[in-house]
Amino acid sequence: MDEKKITVPLTVTMIVIAGYILGGAMLFGLWETWDELQSAYFCFITLSTIGFGDVVPGTDFDNPQQTAQLILGAVYVLFGMAILSMCFSLMQDEIIAKCKWVGQKLGLVDKDED
Repeated sequence: MDEKKITVPLTVTMIVIAGYILGGAMLFGLWETWDELQSAYFCFITLSTIGFGDVVPGTDFDNPQQTAQLILGAVYVLFGMAILSMCFSLMQDEIIAKCKWVGQKLGLVDKDED
C-alpha cells in the first residue's frame, strides 16, 4: 500500500479562515448595519464557539426578510464551524510534521518513529 500524505501550507489555511470571516463580516455588516470591526468580531466570536452574546443579529422576528437572514446566518455558522475545524486540523497536522522534521534534523527523533 502506497500511502501519500497530502499537506496544505499554513498560509493557505490562514487565508481560508480570514476570507471566510471577512466574507461573513461584509454580509452581516450589510444586513445589520454594523461597522466592519463589529461584524468581523461577531463572525470570529461565533465561529470560534466562544459566543459572548454581546452582538446578536436579527432581533425583529416579524419581518420575513429578517427571518430569511437568520436562516442564512445559521447556514453560514454551520459551514463556518466545519471549515474552521477542518483548517485547524490541517494546521495541526502541518505543525506536527514540521516539528518531527526539525527533530529528525537535530537527531532528537528517529526517522522510523511515527
